[in-house]
Amino acid sequence: MQHNCDMLKKRKDDWAGQVRIIGLSIDSDMKTLEAHVDKKDWKIVEHYWRDKSSCSEVYSVSGVPHVMIIDKSGKIAYKGHPASRPNLEEDFDNLRKDIPLTGQGCATVESAGGEEAAPEGYVEMDGATLAADIEKATAGIEELTKNEDVVAIGK
Repeated sequence: MQHNCDMLKKRKDDWAGQVRIIGLSIDSDMKTLEAHVDKKDWKIVEHYWRDKSSCSEVYSVSGVPHVMIIDKSGKIAYKGHPASRPNLEEDFDNLRKDIPLTGQGCATVESAGGEEAAPEGYVEMDGATLAADIEKATAGIEELTKNEDVVAIGK
């Protein structure tokens, strides 16, 4: 997370309105999340507490931390532990230029030898369904920021 905060501080002018990093906390309560974010000074990343959400099951989250990188067309470009993406900054720049990500945890990509096998756990999703899910998630995040009972830390 510290790397993400440093990266956002360094590149915020380049990525304004194009790249956001959102932390979805699985902490037991909001106060624990707030204390952790304050202690680590991770306020540049937006943090939300998932409470009773089933997002971990829906997206097959098997460990923490777990990230999904979404490309400009709304497709999941990468899903997994961020340590397996050693240069997230370069990944974000590539996606801004419509250059697909490759390697373990990435969506199926075309290569010179044909199509690479999708990573374990990858499920092809209908574009319209994914777009609707992203729109619903975005609306939910916007609604959270309006709800006085929910605290978005670092925004």
